[in-house]
Amino acid sequence: MKSLQDRMNEMRPYFRGIEMYNEALMVKVVYPSKWKAYPSDDGRIKVTPSETDPNLTFYYADSKNTTYEEIFDLVEQTIKANQDILLKLQLLKDKVNELRELFQVTPYDDLVNLRFVFEKQEKPKRKYTKKKKNEKVTEEKNNSEEIAVESNE
Repeated sequence: MKSLQDRMNEMRPYFRGIEMYNEALMVKVVYPSKWKAYPSDDGRIKVTPSETDPNLTFYYADSKNTTYEEIFDLVEQTIKANQDILLKLQLLKDKVNELRELFQVTPYDDLVNLRFVFEKQEKPKRKYTKKKKNEKVTEEKNNSEEIAVESNE
């Protein structure tokens, strides 16, 4: 498990500080202007923008039912979500440009049949030996232990 110091270092471009005010834990971060910050799903961790700096955001929660680790989890999730949005927006722009080029050089009758297909990622194949029904396959493990596996094919 990473220490709070390690986590602060990893979010260095955004992290600005932590403090405790009365019974409240607070984490300060600075996000780019178009990024969004959201409170926790259960409502224990709240988010508010700074009144003086529009990019400064405060995450705060009651110290009696929340920890800094939980606040840092939410900040890290927020950073990842916003970075994913940026990647998706860039990909969308790239794909729109690809489509624009395709539409310029492809006849209408061909474009009517255009489909979007996701390529399936192949799962690693398991290595096993097929045996006839009810035969046992044995493997020797650590030169002393035998494990019997019954095939139901």
